[in-house]
Amino acid sequence: MTTDTTCIYEATRLIYLSLAHSSGNKRITAQNSVEMGELIQRFQAEEPFRQAVDAGLRAMELRLLALEDNGLRLSARGAEAFFSATITDYSRLLARSDLRAADLLPVHCAVAAAFFPTEADLDVPVEDLGAIVMADVIDLLRRFARAEAALPEDDDRLHPQVRTVAQRLREMPEEIPDRQRAGAGNSWADLAGRVVEHMVETGYLLAFHETPGEEIEYRPTTAYQTALREGIVYSFHAFRDILIENAARDASAAPGEETDVPAQ
Repeated sequence: MTTDTTCIYEATRLIYLSLAHSSGNKRITAQNSVEMGELIQRFQAEEPFRQAVDAGLRAMELRLLALEDNGLRLSARGAEAFFSATITDYSRLLARSDLRAADLLPVHCAVAAAFFPTEADLDVPVEDLGAIVMADVIDLLRRFARAEAALPEDDDRLHPQVRTVAQRLREMPEEIPDRQRAGAGNSWADLAGRVVEHMVETGYLLAFHETPGEEIEYRPTTAYQTALREGIVYSFHAFRDILIENAARDASAAPGEETDVPAQ
C-alpha cells in the first residue's frame, strides 16, 4: 500500500476498534489491545494521522467524546446518523429481550438528572460532581412517576409512549424480593440496575465501593457529560423540567413544609 493508503487504512482501523470499545465489545477490544495502543499513540503524536481520523469521524457522522486508554470514546452526531442506536437496539444490547424498550428512557433520564440537576452542572469539571447511589435513581423515578400523573393531558413535552411508561412505573414494584423473578425488568430496581451496569461497562460511569457488601457509588465520566452537553438530549431536559416544576407547585401549595423534590 502507498503511504496515503496506509494512513487511511490505519485511521479507519482506529475508528473501527474505537466503535467496538464504545459499544462495550470486550472481545474485540481485548483481542486488539496491542494494535489499539499503537494507534492511540499515533493519534496523539502525529498531526496528519489525527487529521485523517478526524476526517473519517466526520464522514461517518461520529463525534469524539473522549480519548481513553482503551480507545476513542465515540458517539453518533445525531439521532438520524447510521451509528445511532435506537432504543430497541439498546434493549437488545442489554441482553434482555423481555425488557420493554421505552422503559429504559426514563431510567436514563433519572441517571442524568441525578448527576446534572441544573444546566450549569453540564459544564462543571466531572471531578467536582458528586457521586450517586442506586437509591438516588430510584428516588428520581418515583418523583417523575408522581409528577407525570399531575401533568395536563395536553402537555406535549413528553412523547406519548413515555407517558405510558410513567403509568407502568406507577403500577410496577420498586423492588422484587423473589430473586427468581428479578432480573427481567419487572421492577424499578431491575431496570435501573441493568442500565447503570451497562453504562459502567461502556465507560460512561465509574463504580466505586471500598469494601465488599458496601453500597456502590457511581461517578460520571467526561465522555458521559460531553454526550449530554453536546447531544442536546430533549427527553432529559423535559424530564428534569417536569421535576422542577412539580417541586415548585409542592412548595407553593405547602409553604414551610419540606418538599419531596428540591427545586433547582
